[in-house]
Amino acid sequence: MIGETIVELGRRDAVRVGIAAGAALLGGGLVPSARAASATRRAAGTVNPYPAGEDGTVVALRHALDDAANGIAGLAGRDDKGRIIVRAKAAHRHVLRANLIVPGNTHLDATDARFVADFVSSGTAKTMVLNHVPGATTGGYNAPGNIRITGGSWDPVWQYLQNGTTAPAMNGITMEHTSNVELVGVTMYNVKWWHAIELNAVRNATVQECKLFGWIVDPQYVDKLWHGEAVQLDLAGSANTWAGAKDNTPCTDIRIIGNECAQSGSQGAWGALTGSHTAVPNVRHSRVRIEDNTVTGSLWDAITPFNTEALAITGNRITDCHGGVYVRGANSGVNPLTTVDITGNTVGPLRPNAQGKVRTGIGIAAYTADAPIRDILVTGNTAPSFSYYDQRWMTFRQPPQTK
Repeated sequence: MIGETIVELGRRDAVRVGIAAGAALLGGGLVPSARAASATRRAAGTVNPYPAGEDGTVVALRHALDDAANGIAGLAGRDDKGRIIVRAKAAHRHVLRANLIVPGNTHLDATDARFVADFVSSGTAKTMVLNHVPGATTGGYNAPGNIRITGGSWDPVWQYLQNGTTAPAMNGITMEHTSNVELVGVTMYNVKWWHAIELNAVRNATVQECKLFGWIVDPQYVDKLWHGEAVQLDLAGSANTWAGAKDNTPCTDIRIIGNECAQSGSQGAWGALTGSHTAVPNVRHSRVRIEDNTVTGSLWDAITPFNTEALAITGNRITDCHGGVYVRGANSGVNPLTTVDITGNTVGPLRPNAQGKVRTGIGIAAYTADAPIRDILVTGNTAPSFSYYDQRWMTFRQPPQTK
């Protein structure tokens, strides 16, 4: 298969396929032989871990990603944005014993590949995929960016079930301190407690046409289901930074478009498609567009941005969820927000909880006079109810929709 060929050629002597003298002209550029690539990788170092117990296909994939980190392109060449294409082997179950680290300027094409986690116990942060963050002082959006991940079936708990062991809490894909990220057509199953995709201190990212199915609720948070975002926006805080500096960098220029969020065949639905639950003074997420998504059965509000401004929520379809769209200011009373558009969404019917209650179809909450929300537009939505609390601390562009 194409994916297998590319990985194998990245690790074998080029002479075996008739490539003379260690390099060949492919796709308009020179591709170093496997020996040259290995020598360059050894000289420049690796970004991926190499835990014991992984099969040759996974090890080869890690080598290909490390080659990409060192600017070495394989036979797939580069995509239209200059990213080195690394193809995972299709129709293969990649059992990851540690994070898969994706470097900058890389397109990981996981089309028709399957990935499951079976992490070793020591020294492994619990996320299946993490971008390369060079060091503990890397802050802002300064980790190598221009990253694309397409396709693949990702499941962080399946292998543990096969082993008869307890799966750890885990993210699926985490991006930290980076920029220019595209996550397209990813299918994520049965995440335990945490998030399918976490964008943490990320600038300019698109999550598009992903299928996010199944979430396992943390028993400590059964009364805080709003923390269960399939796609979470977070800042690089003191207790929630995966790599690099804990400098409170927020997310900005984010697009969450055309995704599907629901239960899986074995696990219930998510708490929400997207939102955030971390805030510090004078730091806000900004320029976020949530558009054309389908959310079914969420345990809390389907779409629940928090501490986010320059926000547009439009054309989403929300069915059988406990709540619809609910935008929240920071309840710490320190971060005024401006510009929130909620337009053209379809909400309902909503699903009652065990006490027979439902939440709001469309809602906005500003909690204190020190943290108002200004320049709000709510229009053209279909929803069973509308709530604005507290309107003393809200300013609307036009009279808000109430039915």
